[in-house]
Amino acid sequence: MKKNYHIKLKTLSLFGFLFFGIVATAQERYRIVYDYKTEKVNYLKLDKNNKVVDTLENPKLKRNSLVELKLQNVNPFAVQVQTDVKEEDLISSGQGFNFSSLLGGINSFSGDNIDLNTSNLPESDMFQSEAGTRGSASATSNFQDLNNTITNVSALKTTLVSNLLNPNLDKETILQNLMETADAEQDVRLPSAQDNFYVYLAKVEKSIKESRSQLEGNLKTMSNEIESTNITDQELSRGQLVSRNMALGDLQRLMANLNQSTNQSLSNLEELRSLYTILEASNFEQTYDYELSADKVNIELKFVQSDFSNELENDGSQNTLKTRNIKMFSKGGFKINTSVAMTLNNFGSKSNDYFIDEDGVIGADENDFFVPNLSTMINFYPYMGENFNVGGSFGLSIPISGNDSVNGINFLFGPSLFFGSKSRLALSGGVAYGPVKKLTNGFEVGDNTSFNDVDSFTKNVYDFGYYFGISFSLFDLN
Repeated sequence: MKKNYHIKLKTLSLFGFLFFGIVATAQERYRIVYDYKTEKVNYLKLDKNNKVVDTLENPKLKRNSLVELKLQNVNPFAVQVQTDVKEEDLISSGQGFNFSSLLGGINSFSGDNIDLNTSNLPESDMFQSEAGTRGSASATSNFQDLNNTITNVSALKTTLVSNLLNPNLDKETILQNLMETADAEQDVRLPSAQDNFYVYLAKVEKSIKESRSQLEGNLKTMSNEIESTNITDQELSRGQLVSRNMALGDLQRLMANLNQSTNQSLSNLEELRSLYTILEASNFEQTYDYELSADKVNIELKFVQSDFSNELENDGSQNTLKTRNIKMFSKGGFKINTSVAMTLNNFGSKSNDYFIDEDGVIGADENDFFVPNLSTMINFYPYMGENFNVGGSFGLSIPISGNDSVNGINFLFGPSLFFGSKSRLALSGGVAYGPVKKLTNGFEVGDNTSFNDVDSFTKNVYDFGYYFGISFSLFDLN
């Protein structure tokens, strides 16, 4: 029973250790939000479900975190974004949509011929037929109604295209302006565009087609009335004959103009429907994912004129609207670099300069002074910031004083303070472990000896001292 208990305890401990390791190494998540319209930049901390848990001021993000860069209110009809990051390319998870399918039909948005000239309809007093009088009056009224509808379609088209090309308008504003323009001219035959814009466009299309069909019938009736009048060519004066022929010609030209203008307006309606469909489905937010692996990252966002806008202008140049820089600073992670140092080593009373006086007595002078050393160091520190970090150093040093009493390689180890860009400058101090002279063969200071040479009863042994130094790093190892 006790054995099973121990097995379960070990299993629980193993699972606990694994769970702690997973939690400790989990990546943190952040979101940086840039609003094109307001120019504001917000730094947000996210939980594992990408929900905002905190707003950060002057943030330093944890190294190897996942950073979501979100651009808001970027009108993809007017603007496209070019990104440049020093360490690695951004991975786009939402780049808007492609306008290539629209570019071929853009020219249809210009060069409209929408006006239908009805001033040359035959006057009612020219002929005595009542039917002709009624047909003329009816045609004039129908032409005016159709002119108003076609003019409204043209205004709607101009509003939508100009709004789409404005980089400072968000999606909601563009849609609102479109609906207000559509409902500006009241027509009892048409529903409100606010209710359903697709139904509104379908009703406008139906109205144009019905008006064209009715006007074609009216024009045909008027033409037949003129041609079938009881007045013969011989009974007409020359002026009346010329006037009649001119009226027939005007009717024919008006019929051709009617077909051209209504076809143009129907084409514009189809383009409007297509653009509105894409506008509804468009995303004025763009999101990029980036893994923060460097100490300092500068993401350049260049907002340039879109292909859609450039094609409309047709000037061959893609203008840069503005450039913004998003900067990120990381914290955490372990950094290692190497440096060359000038250190001062001191072994205090542990290091002595031994001598034999003229009476043969062993004497000693303490080397309790600092000896300059040329050192090479390996520095290591957890990254806390760009200009200041705290860590440690390990190195080797060689005395450069020329004093034979203290020589050989010294080992150095201790804490360090790192300053400046990339922590190039370091101040360090700590334990020195190096060679010092010691008496051998049981000799002590004050003993008499028959030796004439100090080296005969001394040897170099390693002992502990301390050091201070300043160093400048050369290369980043990690």
